[in-house]
Parts: sequence; structure tokens; C-alpha cells
Amino acid sequence: MTKEKFLEVLVSQYRAEIDEMIIESEHIYRSTIDYELLDTKMNQLLQCARIDGLEEKIVWELIQARIPTYLNYINYKNSKKKAA
Repeated sequence: MTKEKFLEVLVSQYRAEIDEMIIESEHIYRSTIDYELLDTKMNQLLQCARIDGLEEKIVWELIQARIPTYLNYINYKNSKKKAA
């Protein structure tokens, strides 16, 4: 298996994992998302990506493509920490 093919398969697996984490973080009737729970899951995913050798940038691009509102949550959370 070539490196490019391996990377393609790995990205596909992470894309599916992100979708699954979003579903697990949704509340009743999929009307809202528990961003704290999703954040915990995403942090675990980023740690796994480092172990698997997948660049963090690629994972963030997958996240942004699938759920851009999560990035808003992260930015808000980080700005709140800086203000305190």
C-alpha cells in the first residue's frame, strides 16, 4: 500500500469517526449539540490522530468541513479563557 493510499484510507476513517461523534453528541431529535461532550471527543480524536501520524491540520479541515459551528465554540471557549 502506498503512502498516499494509506493517508486516503486514514482520512476516510477519521471522517466517519467525526460523523459518529457528532451523532453521539446530539440531543433529542437532533435539534442541538452538546459541544462540551463533542469537545471531549474531538480532543481524544486529535490525540489518536497524532499517534496514527495524521497531521492535525488535516483533522481540523475535516472538522471544519463537517461541523463549522464547533470551530465557533472553540474560538469562544479560547477567548473566554484569555479574558479571565
